This record gives sequence, C-alpha cells and structure tokens, in this order.
Amino acid sequence: MRSTQGHATLMIGREWIARIGFGLAITVPLSGCEFRTLRKNLEVASELTAVEGRADIRGGGSAPIVVVAYGVSAGKVVDMFVLPRPGPFFFVLPAGTYRLGAFEDRNRDLAYEAAEEPAVLFANPTDVVLEPGDRRKGLDVIIDPNASTQLPFGVSLASEQHEINQLPAPQLGTIVDIDDARFSEENGKLGMWNPLQFLATVGAGVYFLEEYDPKKTPVLFVHGATGNPNQFKYLVSHIDRSRFQPWLAYYPSAPHLERIGQSLVRTLSALQVKYNFQRLILVAHSMGGLVTRGAINYAFRSVGSTRVVHIPAFVSISSPWNGHAAAAKGAEYSPIVAPSWEDMVPGSPFIQSLPETPLPPECEYSLFFSYRGGTGLGGEANDGTVTVASELSMPIQRQAVRVMGFNEDHDSILTNPDLAAQLNAILARVAQ
Repeated sequence: MRSTQGHATLMIGREWIARIGFGLAITVPLSGCEFRTLRKNLEVASELTAVEGRADIRGGGSAPIVVVAYGVSAGKVVDMFVLPRPGPFFFVLPAGTYRLGAFEDRNRDLAYEAAEEPAVLFANPTDVVLEPGDRRKGLDVIIDPNASTQLPFGVSLASEQHEINQLPAPQLGTIVDIDDARFSEENGKLGMWNPLQFLATVGAGVYFLEEYDPKKTPVLFVHGATGNPNQFKYLVSHIDRSRFQPWLAYYPSAPHLERIGQSLVRTLSALQVKYNFQRLILVAHSMGGLVTRGAINYAFRSVGSTRVVHIPAFVSISSPWNGHAAAAKGAEYSPIVAPSWEDMVPGSPFIQSLPETPLPPECEYSLFFSYRGGTGLGGEANDGTVTVASELSMPIQRQAVRVMGFNEDHDSILTNPDLAAQLNAILARVAQ
C-alpha cells in the first residue's frame, strides 16, 4: 500500500490500483472501514427476501396494474409495484408475513378505488411467509374484471411506507437543481461502499429538473459506478430544453447490475403510469451504459410488442462493454466483493447476455468512446480507466448505427463540445 495523507491507495494483485470506481480513484483508509461497511451492507441484504411474479388481467386487458405487498404485522401496505401493462413484478422485503394483491389502476392515480377498479388477492387470500434470504418466484396474480374481489386494505402512493431495514421507496420525479447537494462525489462513492445508507439518506430513483411537460420528450441520463447526475451538467446545459426534458437516474452502484436495471425499469414504469409519456431517450456514461442496456433488455423481454414506451435513441458514452480487468482482480483478491464487480468481470454471464436481446426496432443506438489514456491497463489503448477494446466490443458495435471516438479521457468526454453537438443532432433527428 502507498500512503497518501493518512490514507492508502488500495492495491490488489499489484495491478488493481484504486480503480474499483471505474473512473474515480478511491482511497481506502488503512483500517479498511469501507470494506467492513460494505460487508455489513451485504450481510443485511442477504437477510432480505425477493418475491417475483407476473400480474395479468383475465381476458387480455391492458390497463395499468398496481401490485401491493401488505405487511400483516405492520398492518399496512409496505410496498407497491406499478406496471403500465400486464407484466412481471418483484419485491425486496424484510423477512415477515405478507399478503399480495393487485388492482387495475383505471384512472392512473396510483390509488385503489374499490367500487371501480377490479382487484385480486394472491390465493384469495393466503399469507406469504418469508424467511430470511428467501427467494420466491411464480407468485402470479390474475385480475378478473368480472369478479367481486376487493382488497381489504387501502392503497395510495401516499400510503407507501417502509419498515426498518426495508429498501426505501424510489424517487419518482422529485424536482431538484443539477447542483443539488445529493449529487456529490462523496454520495456517489457512498453508493458503492454503503448502499443501504445511500438509499436511506440520499435517495435512488429518477429526479426531474423541472415540472413534467407533456410537450417535451424526456431524456434520461444514467451515470456510472460511483458516479452522480451532476457529471452530466455540461450535456444537460447544452440540449434544447424547449423540446427535451432532462431526467436524472441515481442509484447505488454496489448491487448486481441486472437488479439496478430492473429497479430503473420499475421507477420508469411508475412514472409512465403517472404521466403517460410515450417516448424516452437514453444517455448513459461508463457502467451506466451496461445498466441501461440491461434495463432495456429486461423491459423488452418482459412485455415485447405490448410496450407503451418507445425508445427512439440510446447513446452510450465510454462504456466498458467487455467488462474491466480490475473487476476480475477485485473479485479474486478483495476481502469483500460488491456484486457489481462480479458483473463487470470480463466474460461474466451479465456481460455476455447484454447483446443477446435485440434492441427495440425503433431504437437508434450510438456508441461514443474515448481514447486519451495513459500507459496503464496492461499497455492496451485506453481512456485512462477503460480499454478501448472494451469500449468497442464487437457484438455491441454491430448493433450501433454510429460509432464515434473522442480524444478525451474517461471523464472529460462528458464536457466535449463535439459530443454535445452530436447528441443534439441525434435528439433533433429522432424528435422529428
């Protein structure tokens, strides 16, 4: 270890030099407190349960569906999952006893109207008893519009509350300034080393910079590992705000990338039901590109041709499509391994799965990469953080309508005027 002002730069296998953050050098105190904190987070997470199922409407209805988890001991709804159309749902819950229910949200107000909205109780009703670490699949619910079933509890977005140790509800369009204190480097790192505290005190989800405007097309910006939305400040300030509305994804980067992507889809689904937007443009940096592609794949596989949101454009910037060798070193030598590092290992199942699901037919994909790097990373051409070979994964390249390189490093590319101009040209074209 090399001492720096009372701290030490983490070196694992003599090669992995503080590159856990894929773009942000991370210093770890000699006490290793970050690793201990991450270990405790993962221990708590291992006690949580996962519930998965599918919600449908008998007869093929297509109204939005709200699936709810009712905590028996709490005596209230503890979580909601909003679907724009019939499809899969999931909950991450503390061990306990629950009832699952669902209703057609015919007026799209995210509240249950017993007299007007058909509902269903899982197994009518059967308590779902979840032991620590349980993983339950196949808890499907089918709403029968002709049945008289009613939920025995009230449901509204305002009633969405969470017990201790449960994951907090996501931000659904909270209006902020791009310089909001939550969007700090420290909080970005917090999301890697202490994701539960990030969720509780910072808040994951999708943030808005202004009130929703149905006349504007939303553009969702997705940051990378240990990143934050403020990194997109330059690009956000250079898009045509009279035609486009920037949305900012924010998430802790320690969990598995597939789960981060699924959670992003969950948040966007709730926003779609609330605002009924039909189109969404995606712009992602670094590992955020992998998260975003995983989210696209999950959504496309889940609902296919019944999608209510179309993605006319997806732009990835300096994304490590072939993974990162540092993640492999971390997974092999680190005293504790964040799940996202496992996914970033070259050749991991997650990496291999990304190009297997075709992009939506309307999606114009642009691959932007950076190549101004140093002498590290095994001598391969790189941008200082990611090798060019990883940025230019051939299976991903084949799906791009354009591939464009910029003489920038991994972070400075986000303030490149030529990239901003290219992004604006793409936005203008797909908005026509």
